[in-house]
Amino acid sequence: MANSRCLVTWMVCSIAVFALSSGCETMPDWESNAAMSGRHRTEKKVDKAEAYRTRYLTKRDSKALDWILKNRLYSGMSRATVAKEFGEDGQYQESSKWLKATGGTFRTTDEAYKWGPDENGRSVYLIFRDDVLVNFDPKDFELGK
Repeated sequence: MANSRCLVTWMVCSIAVFALSSGCETMPDWESNAAMSGRHRTEKKVDKAEAYRTRYLTKRDSKALDWILKNRLYSGMSRATVAKEFGEDGQYQESSKWLKATGGTFRTTDEAYKWGPDENGRSVYLIFRDDVLVNFDPKDFELGK
């Protein structure tokens, strides 16, 4: 009787192992079209950002600068991340009092950095508080309208 219980247990376990291991060949493809298209969109967006960054760095293209400002920057970004989006570090503006007086809710301890000039001679000044971009609205840079 004890031998038959062991035999039955052994057979059940063997069948379960066989069933589980044989099903591996029929597993669904984890790289579904939806996942691939999402990854593809992300890659296209990164490629597009890199293309605009390169145009700005090599040609100082004003349209590329506008695109970066409208599509890649937002309040709350670190200064290092902003510099990465531009592809270069901004220039610290020691005398930025005039910038802080032009509007916005700036503090005297906020720091200004300049990127540019572009091909048209335009520079962009961004304000950072504790190395974080503040008072930035991409809509402020919709100059083509």
